[in-house]
Amino acid sequence: MKQITLKKSLSIVAIIFLNVTLSAGQNSSSTALPGAKQHIIKSSFNSKTYRLDVLLPKNYKALDTVHYPVLYVLDGKYSFTSFYSIRAVLDLGKEISNVIIVAIDGNNLSETDWMGNRFNDFTPSNIPQADSVWSKMFNLPYGTLKSGGASSFLSTIQKDIIPFIDKRYKTNSNRGLFGHSLGGLFVGYCLLSKPDLFQKYSMNSPSFWWNNGEMLTLENAFAKRNPNLSASDIFISVGAFEGSMMISPVTHFADSLKAHYAGLKITSQIFDAETHLSVVPTASCRTLKAFYNYQSN
Repeated sequence: MKQITLKKSLSIVAIIFLNVTLSAGQNSSSTALPGAKQHIIKSSFNSKTYRLDVLLPKNYKALDTVHYPVLYVLDGKYSFTSFYSIRAVLDLGKEISNVIIVAIDGNNLSETDWMGNRFNDFTPSNIPQADSVWSKMFNLPYGTLKSGGASSFLSTIQKDIIPFIDKRYKTNSNRGLFGHSLGGLFVGYCLLSKPDLFQKYSMNSPSFWWNNGEMLTLENAFAKRNPNLSASDIFISVGAFEGSMMISPVTHFADSLKAHYAGLKITSQIFDAETHLSVVPTASCRTLKAFYNYQSN
């Protein structure tokens, strides 16, 4: 990564990521919500321990023959409570069909360790310069931030977490993945690395500026090798107040997917008057509506 590009990126998004970290620490899902299930699982690939918060449909019955789609949600430490509330409200009007929601995050992490954990898990390439600059900026101990762990985290989801959920709950093969910010970057990486693993991909305010627009380069290379894409639904969004460094690569990525895969259902949205943080519940709600709209299921 070029020095000038990295500095420009850091100057624009530093406060964003600091605020996200603090928000996550203040909105932990450590208190069990009514009806929610909790599981702790250790990865076979990176030796990390993850917490899974599971929200089942209200009419879920262990003994009937009904099986449900699953939406996996990243950054569960702050996103699970949001999805829990949004799903409850939408259920009042039967606006979405039944879906199992599984939120994934590190287990019982301090704010510092939480940031280091997601920074590692969600970044597809190791950029030592970025690790060093971010660590100094946030006054974090050397080694807290180490990028490039996305491959191991993806293997953890594919071979540890999904089989764990499938064994314990009545799931079907219709799986979705939701991520915001660095989590959105990871969803893009998953789409281009394991396109068959999920059928629905939701990338919200994705950090596609990472490594000089690495995801855009990967998407073009992927399209040359793969004339078809097995995913059924793509949702990609960003807030209008997030600035060109965030918005431009998102729109370019969406336009490139549309150009390469004309038959793919792609919903792209720039949300008016939303920032990098305020857009999260909006994107969460719209993802549920786009993927599980009651009238279209």
